Amino acid sequence: MSELDCLTCGACCRTGHDGRILIPPEDLVRWREMGREDLALAVQPGHFGLDAFATHEDGRCVHLGTELSPNACQIYEIRGTTCRDFERGSAQCLEFRRDFGID
Repeated sequence: MSELDCLTCGACCRTGHDGRILIPPEDLVRWREMGREDLALAVQPGHFGLDAFATHEDGRCVHLGTELSPNACQIYEIRGTTCRDFERGSAQCLEFRRDFGID
């Protein structure tokens, strides 16, 4: 398989309304310390009693999409731990791609 390009995909950021993209409390603290209260407030209930990134009506993360790419992250440089730790090409990545109809 050729190397996956996240900017042609974005499936992991389109997981629906069920609060899958979790935000650990440490990220909320970090964003608040950076003066980004807006990020700490753009949440919805997630699994395991954690907060998750809020989503649009179509299920995509509220931070997905920029002027340069519909699959780019608006907060990439300061994105959450869950997003930073997500591995391109992992089993979960490939599952999201299949679910989204990419592979």
